Amino acid sequence: MSAAAIGNSTAGTLAADALKFAFTKHNDKPATKGDILALKSKIQRYQKIINMQMRPDGAIPHFDMETKNVVYLKHNMLSR
Repeated sequence: MSAAAIGNSTAGTLAADALKFAFTKHNDKPATKGDILALKSKIQRYQKIINMQMRPDGAIPHFDMETKNVVYLKHNMLSR
């Protein structure tokens, strides 16, 4: 192996990566840890269930994303 061969290999790899980056659509690029954390911060823990009736005491059904259970929350509990 010569220094010229290593240089040519490096240049070829950099050129191929640059072309791949230039021609890959933004939606087709892999997600980073930062992308996942940003998405996670936008998802709230309690998601309102719209196809279930509220309880007689006025509590509204929600799906708890952490425990994966249906919970009933009163409006004043959501403002915490």
